Amino acid sequence: MDTKSRSIKPALTLLAFVLGMSLLLYSGAAWLFLFTSTSPSTRVSLMDAFQADYQNTSLFRRVLGEDLYALLHYATSTEYYSSAPLAEDDTNLLYHVEKDGRLLASNTTADLSAPDGLPEGYNFLLIFNGETASIWKDGQEIDVYGDGFYRGWEEDWYVPGYANGSTHEEADYAQVMVCLAAAKEPANYTVTYGPYSIVQDSARIRTLLIWLLLVPPVAGAALLIWYILWRRYKRRADQAIAWFTGHIWLEIKLTLLLPLTWLWVNSIVACINSFLQSNYTLLPWCLATLLPLWWSYFICNDLRYNFGQLRTHSFCAACVRLFRRQALSWSVQRRMDRRPVLQFALCVPFFLVWLAQFPALYQRFYIGFQPLLLVILFLGGVALIAAQIRLMAANRRATADVDRLLTHIQAAGSGQPTGKLELPEDSDLREAAASLAHMEDGLRTALMEQMKSERTKIELIANVSHDLKTPLTSIVSYVELLQQEEDLPEHVRDYVRILSDKTQRLQTMVRDVFDVSKAAAGSLPVSVKVIDYTKLLRQTLADMNEEIEAAPASLRPTLPEEPVWIEADGDRLYRVFQNLIGNALKYALEGSRIYLELKTADGQATAVIRNISRDELPQGVDLTERFVRGDASRTDGGSGLGLSIARTFTEACGGSFTLTTEADLFTVQVSLPLTRKRPAEEPPAR
Repeated sequence: MDTKSRSIKPALTLLAFVLGMSLLLYSGAAWLFLFTSTSPSTRVSLMDAFQADYQNTSLFRRVLGEDLYALLHYATSTEYYSSAPLAEDDTNLLYHVEKDGRLLASNTTADLSAPDGLPEGYNFLLIFNGETASIWKDGQEIDVYGDGFYRGWEEDWYVPGYANGSTHEEADYAQVMVCLAAAKEPANYTVTYGPYSIVQDSARIRTLLIWLLLVPPVAGAALLIWYILWRRYKRRADQAIAWFTGHIWLEIKLTLLLPLTWLWVNSIVACINSFLQSNYTLLPWCLATLLPLWWSYFICNDLRYNFGQLRTHSFCAACVRLFRRQALSWSVQRRMDRRPVLQFALCVPFFLVWLAQFPALYQRFYIGFQPLLLVILFLGGVALIAAQIRLMAANRRATADVDRLLTHIQAAGSGQPTGKLELPEDSDLREAAASLAHMEDGLRTALMEQMKSERTKIELIANVSHDLKTPLTSIVSYVELLQQEEDLPEHVRDYVRILSDKTQRLQTMVRDVFDVSKAAAGSLPVSVKVIDYTKLLRQTLADMNEEIEAAPASLRPTLPEEPVWIEADGDRLYRVFQNLIGNALKYALEGSRIYLELKTADGQATAVIRNISRDELPQGVDLTERFVRGDASRTDGGSGLGLSIARTFTEACGGSFTLTTEADLFTVQVSLPLTRKRPAEEPPAR
């Protein structure tokens, strides 16, 4: 269940991001359109939907004014009316009309002449006395006319009596008296458009505005907050979409840019016209703007993750790769031969089209020298084709020589015996073949001289090392005898101690040189057995415990508890780690840590030693070469053979030795293959 939840979170996060941004963009555009492209009366009507009292709305002022004018027109008209223009059954609005003191129409017997006498449930009264109107609401008189100028029913009452007289075509209402009373809570009579209809319309408009203008931004903000909290999952969703879009051919993506561009153009034009011209018929196009917007987002997401792979996921590129793969199976000569053929084949359609048009051209220009000119042009084209074929033949001979030359170079590079390369005298590459032969002779001579010199040097080192062993053994013996003397002065004992240290160091150097020379000559004896890699490392650390305790850097080993079986020469491998650990203890930065780790992976057991060098490590120098030292200024008596011996002994045991330096970080890896074999008995401790 938890895995399923984690797998659906990226999709939910992306959905929240898309819906949240869409709702916020839609809401922002809707509010902007409302305040920039709608009339003030429309905005007032929309805001009135949130009025708790319908009698405070501009729509009520307009409807009440229209009813008042209908009654005034009824009272002053000379035409015959069978009944009053207002419904008698709709008692949400009570009316009383008099003219010259005579009652003309009424739908109530109640007294509407004063606000104190209104029937129960009615809180609004309008009385027109023939010149001006007076209005009371909840017993309080309302200032109807203000400064006396009418500015529209959005702000003022739609009644006669304004100084500018712009509410209606004014007539002679001097003898007419109209009283109108409105219910506080209208009832549903469904007779005419009145107070109840105003309340219902306001409720519908309010619901519509809430769902269209208030709910979307709130929902969008909530979804966006959800996305922000889970934004780490959106990257996974983007990568999943990019993986899908990455498998779509580039040609299809480019084709889809055409409808995308068309959608963008139409949506932008529709939005501009809707805002500037208040053209509501274009609103569907404005709403459709989100389609090209998110379409563009997914294109940008595809470019973000797959930009470097656009050429690879292409049908044309696939055809080119298929052709190249086929071409790579050809020889160099064949590839070079087919390129001019392809070039010539691409030119053939031009000549064929021209040849097809030749009769029409001849019929058009059949007089004078023009036919001759056409013939000359035709013969010229034939000559160009013949020249192209001749050049292709010459190029084929040259490519054949290139193929022979490359074959000879490959054979010489792989060490295979090659004879002298002979090319025809008219070959373009004859001089290059001669230079190659001369260079080959020079390289062969130089290689033989180098091998001879290297062999002589190795023999000399081996002989000298061997000859030094006997006198050096004698010196060691006499030094030991001197150390056993009892009556020597103290300063003489110091001399003997120094002589002993230098003699042991010299003995170690001679042994190292002798081992290296034997390894270089390929005569290093190796006894391969099944050993426990972990146990060998622990034994090496135990033997070097005094050096580890005395070193200025601390060693941190991380070794597995279980055995790690490999096949190697235990003595040689012991010497490898003795050199590596000793080198790290000697040259690590004071106070730093040396890390020794043994790990297994992919059938290999790898021991890794890392330390920070005390001295700056040289760049571009192979520290595993013989007599190469990390710091040429060192005077500690090192021979520069420790790493060389470690690499040589590791390779002699069938392993791999890797040394890397990064700034002052020194890392050595000794890898040997794991084995399924087990020793017949536990190997004895060293």
